[in-house]
Parts: sequence; C-alpha cells; structure tokens
Amino acid sequence: MTDLYENGAAEANKTRAYWALTALEAFGRKTGQNYFDGTLNVDAEALGEVTGDLLADVFHLARLNHMDPEWITSAAYRHFEEEVKEEEEGTTD
Repeated sequence: MTDLYENGAAEANKTRAYWALTALEAFGRKTGQNYFDGTLNVDAEALGEVTGDLLADVFHLARLNHMDPEWITSAAYRHFEEEVKEEEEGTTD
C-alpha cells in the first residue's frame, strides 16, 4: 500500500470517501439500492438512505457479537474529527 498521506491530508480524506463509496456501492448492489455512478457526487437523499441502512445492519452485526453499536459510532466519529482536523491544520500525525 502506498502512503495514504503522500498527496496531503485533503487527498487522504478524498481517498477515504472513495473507500466509503465503494462500500456503499457494494451494499447497494446487494440491496437493490443502485444509486451511485462511481463519483463522489451523490444525491443527499440516496446517500442518507443507503448509509442509514448500512449502519443499521452493521449495528445488527455488532449486537450479534455482543458489541455496543454506540461505541462503534463514537469511535468512528472521533476518527472522522481527527482526519478533518489534520486536513484543516495541514498535519498528518
């Protein structure tokens, strides 16, 4: 794998967004929610619908594995905040 930060934090976050898009596209193919065209330009309503459904299903998976879905949400949001902070500050700690 190449250095995620090779082109800076903003590009690293764009790469992360593409990874998320890839996951949503795969989920959408399985659920019949084929709303994506491979670009980061996603209709807000479609993004909300598919993301909400995927997260709910991840929460079901967490529950089946005796894990608190709220912990996942909190951890994910902390990661997101740090990555945005890196972008805004121009750092890559």
